[in-house]
Amino acid sequence: MPRIHPDYDRASAEHYWGEERRKLRDEFRIVLSAGEPPYVNAAYHAWETNTLIDSLAPKRGMRVLDLACGLGRVTAPLAATGATVVGVDNAFAMLRAARTKTRRAGAKRASFAQGFAGMLPFDDRAFDAVLCLGLLEHLPAWLQKATLAECMRVLKPRGALFLVLNNNRSLLLNAGKDNAHRQARQLPNGYYAGLVDRETLVGKLAKAGARVSAIGSNGHYAVLRHALHGRTVTPREARVAAGAFAAATERDLETPDQGAFGATCADHFFYRIVRR
Repeated sequence: MPRIHPDYDRASAEHYWGEERRKLRDEFRIVLSAGEPPYVNAAYHAWETNTLIDSLAPKRGMRVLDLACGLGRVTAPLAATGATVVGVDNAFAMLRAARTKTRRAGAKRASFAQGFAGMLPFDDRAFDAVLCLGLLEHLPAWLQKATLAECMRVLKPRGALFLVLNNNRSLLLNAGKDNAHRQARQLPNGYYAGLVDRETLVGKLAKAGARVSAIGSNGHYAVLRHALHGRTVTPREARVAAGAFAAATERDLETPDQGAFGATCADHFFYRIVRR
């Protein structure tokens, strides 16, 4: 697997996600946030998957690409709805685990393939929907651009790209106390994380003719997460926090249009981008 660009080593990234990250064992810590308590990751998962399912409305016959599918966190429940889902990941070890998870869930309409986000192994207009959930923050800018171009290429006309981006305009994320490894460069262990220029990215898709809609942001979750980040809590406090995060997620789902509050506080924005 050759190095395709001087600032990004695909093989190193595969080793990190497929081998090192999987040592954490807990699924959400592996594919979401390695340093957060389980209830924080569970709240994020609930916000993301509920927003997706409500907007996508999966049904039998729909072909969906789950890009950077990881351990099948979204692939498995989506395939259980009757949609035909193809999970793709750069890390082969992730794909093996995702296949097992999906089979155990009884979802038969799922298949998996190892692939690189900047050069997808599919024909033009092959999918009704493409999921790109939290991937771009782990890619350098040139690869973000190539990945979005590939996502749009494999979409059918009037198909939708479901895109989750971290929020580079968040006052909380920009405070610099959240993720010490978010350095916008690939670290020696293969990990890459940075803040995505979300408005520029989606703006370019809109200028190219796509119909862009923001379908959610998670400001209430983010405020609570940053307020508690790094604190040591007792078991009783953890139970209280878990309830608070669940309530915050409900508020985020009830108020997907959060205006200035979301723009300045949310960790993530969720977009639905329709190819014309």
